[in-house]
Amino acid sequence: MLRFTMRRGRSLLDKPLEPIPAPISKVARAMLSDFDEIADKVNDVAAGLSHRFLDLREAGRWSTATLEEIENIGEAEIAFAQAAYHGLTRALRHLGAEEGLVSEVRTAEAYKAAIQSGAAESDRFTLAAALLQEMAQRGVIRDVLPDPEAEEAGLDEPDLARIAILALILWFLAERQGDEGDAEALLLTCCDVARALKADLDDSLEDSTRLRDLIAAYADKI
Repeated sequence: MLRFTMRRGRSLLDKPLEPIPAPISKVARAMLSDFDEIADKVNDVAAGLSHRFLDLREAGRWSTATLEEIENIGEAEIAFAQAAYHGLTRALRHLGAEEGLVSEVRTAEAYKAAIQSGAAESDRFTLAAALLQEMAQRGVIRDVLPDPEAEEAGLDEPDLARIAILALILWFLAERQGDEGDAEALLLTCCDVARALKADLDDSLEDSTRLRDLIAAYADKI
């Protein structure tokens, strides 16, 4: 999106400049040159990130991985972001979102921040709580459009985002049977549990200890 915006901005400026007085024309052409340079740099950075995510997406190894499995691989933040992208997009649809954007870059950053906080040194529920808080604070889900049923249930954009993240975290903690279909059904169950816990989530989201206890109370029951 950023690359498109930069290129679009340049195309709007890149018009015949002869009618413009020479000093203004010179400044405008310098601006066009700067647009080109910035757009090229953005393209290089974005392409590098896209390539790293694409490698894992093609491998398809992490779309049903648990949090423990992800922790034990190299570049865990990238695997986490790829798995989270799959889980969150599916969760949002199940919860009643017609549209929504999930940022893999912000999700990877959230994972790194949670790990760097030292949460992983405690237990998996503490790490899970840190991940949920980091993902919510960084806005890994945005531009969510609730469907009519979600609106009738009183779920707005922030609600859907928070509930989807909690569902994802519960899903990451749940045991798998090694079957992709089972993992998908398990994710939908986590969505329903997370939706039922909306009030508890709202009350504990800012308190890491209460949030950790909430996650621990339900993760092993799913």
